[in-house]
Amino acid sequence: MAINSVKSLTMKKINIISGLIPVLFSLLLINACKEEIDPIVEQLDFDRAFTPVGLTAAVSDVTKVTLGWSSVKNADHYTLEICEGTDFTPASLVKSVEVPVSDDVVVVYSYVLPAGDTQFSARVKAVSALTGVDESKWTVVEFRTAPEDLFTGYRSEMTGLNSCIVRWKPGVVATDLAFDNGTSETLYPITAGELAAGAKTLTGVPNASYEVKLMNTTFSRGSINLLIEGDILLAPGGDLNAALDATPSGGVLILTNGTKYGLTEPDTVTSSIKIRGLYPDNLPTIYLMTGAPIAYHMFDIGTAMTASDSLVFENVDISCYYDDAGVTKHRGVIDQEASAFIIGAIKFNNCIIRNSGRSAIRLRGNAAGQVINNVEFNNCIMYDFAFDSHYGVLNGATTGNFINIRFRNSTVYNIRGGIINYGSGAGCQSVVVDNCTFNAVTMDAASARYFIDFGTTGNLSNGTLQISDCIFGQTSAIANGVRNNLMVLSVTGSYYTSDFVNVSGSIIPSMTSYAGASTSLWSNPVGGVFTFADPNFAGAATAGDPRWKP
Repeated sequence: MAINSVKSLTMKKINIISGLIPVLFSLLLINACKEEIDPIVEQLDFDRAFTPVGLTAAVSDVTKVTLGWSSVKNADHYTLEICEGTDFTPASLVKSVEVPVSDDVVVVYSYVLPAGDTQFSARVKAVSALTGVDESKWTVVEFRTAPEDLFTGYRSEMTGLNSCIVRWKPGVVATDLAFDNGTSETLYPITAGELAAGAKTLTGVPNASYEVKLMNTTFSRGSINLLIEGDILLAPGGDLNAALDATPSGGVLILTNGTKYGLTEPDTVTSSIKIRGLYPDNLPTIYLMTGAPIAYHMFDIGTAMTASDSLVFENVDISCYYDDAGVTKHRGVIDQEASAFIIGAIKFNNCIIRNSGRSAIRLRGNAAGQVINNVEFNNCIMYDFAFDSHYGVLNGATTGNFINIRFRNSTVYNIRGGIINYGSGAGCQSVVVDNCTFNAVTMDAASARYFIDFGTTGNLSNGTLQISDCIFGQTSAIANGVRNNLMVLSVTGSYYTSDFVNVSGSIIPSMTSYAGASTSLWSNPVGGVFTFADPNFAGAATAGDPRWKP
């Protein structure tokens, strides 16, 4: 019985203690609710405005950025800063603005930045409308404006000796033009009128090759390359022979566009020279006059020339009619007879070469050698060659050699022979014929001419011969293709019309056929207009002289 009494008493104590636990917990809870909120919690909730969230940046129209972020409750306004790069410093700051609050869920702000293709950052914070509440912390977003070049679609060019006009998109924001010659940079301020017109004319610009940048303070909004050159500007009616003699070694003779200049006798080139028209259109014409000493061509290469020297024609219409009269033709631009020489380069850039009784350049050979290391036709139109003979555009000899030959982005039509007649010789390292249009070539009806001829055994040249992305039109019915001999031939990306004939040395198997004749492919091939009459021609975008592409 005593044992049961103790057991009963123990159970009562346990029950009493168990009943008190909930009561004590409730009292503790009530007491806690009556105490003030912890100061740290109060500061987090009320002493600082909430930081804007969801900050985004969307770039449109190259330089316009639209920033957006979530609205903050009880904000008075927002402070927004935009800087160049990623470091917010006074020097990098581009824009600082107070943005008003919005009833919308998202606050939006747009700004046109000073330049494209540039790294920027933006940051925003909320400023509270409540007294005693600090501004929020910053939230940051990084972004980059789209690439831009405000010179695209606008032509800048020389306008005379040491003068030029620079053109860009009118009405944009800019402050200066920066001319950088690789050593120093010169700034030319832009006026409000020039900004509206999108053009600035400059004079007194020293001869140099420049990178010209359109600047908005320290930001570049595009760049172009511009060459300022020239030692003599020959006025209309000027003496071409005298001007050539007066041009210093390595100098540039500028011809006035739309003007004709006659050579009273062939000019012997004794030092490097460039002969160029001022502008790339309405080209000045040069020709050989009759009545002076008997002459059959326009230029000779002097024996004093070296492999470092060059003769360059640019933006020039070269007529091989005497007096440019349309009656009698002479032998061509250069017809080197007896003298030995070596020259680094002869180049024709954006030229028209026409109406030659024989060729553009003929080397007759000399035991001591006649050598042109590089001969180039770039962006040229050549027509009416060799109908007084059987030659083509270039003619070599056993001791008259072309080392490297280039025909690029050019049109050749109405010639009796081919473009290279080089049956005897040596040393040719490369021939490149790229993106050219050919029609009415190898038109000799009596004798089969090769488009390119390196002979059979007489020429020991063993370089490369590459034809790429060209279009071949009409030939004579007995025309031949390429006789490459030891040269390694490759033909890619090229097309031929149904009136293109290759009897021997055919390159047809390496090209793609066009079902129609040349007159179906081109608008007016007889008249020298090679825009495409057939809009479905498969090679329209890739093959032929680019000037004719859609």
